[in-house]
Amino acid sequence: MSIALSLKDLSDAVEHLNQQEQKMLLCKLLSLQKITFEDLALLKVAESSFDFWDNPEDSLYDDL
Repeated sequence: MSIALSLKDLSDAVEHLNQQEQKMLLCKLLSLQKITFEDLALLKVAESSFDFWDNPEDSLYDDL
């Protein structure tokens, strides 16, 4: 049996999870998505584009 959820239904369900359950979902989310290895590789390559944000001046925003 398959259950089709709308994005709103899914968002509402996630909002009702406690913090620990949300963290567990976040850890599993990548494996649940249908992202190709090639797309993951492109995301990894793009990471260096954001290195300029890794500096002491911006570190105060790291924990937001």
